Amino acid sequence: MKIGMLTLCLFSTLSGTAVAQSIVIPADRGPTDTGCLVTGLDPNGDGFLSLRAGPGTDYAQIGSLHNGDAAFVYASPKGRWLYVENGAVGGKEAKFRGWIYDAWCEFYP
Repeated sequence: MKIGMLTLCLFSTLSGTAVAQSIVIPADRGPTDTGCLVTGLDPNGDGFLSLRAGPGTDYAQIGSLHNGDAAFVYASPKGRWLYVENGAVGGKEAKFRGWIYDAWCEFYP
């Protein structure tokens, strides 16, 4: 039996505080040639894209990304949800992992 995802405990430091989190890691995880530049978020709304512990809104928010932040896509999408690892937050290199919704991604290389 092939397991589709793995749950891992890690420490989230995006918010500046270390908090233990359980996160769903896809079995097919591996680098892709795709990245996501976060764009189109309404600054008059909540102004951020939630980084979540799994592919869906029922998973805990473990961080947030804002317009101009970037993340590397590390697995095949689960619907419209992308597993991402590391990137740039506030113009500085950042280490993180989690899931984001693709509606606010401008894809690159």
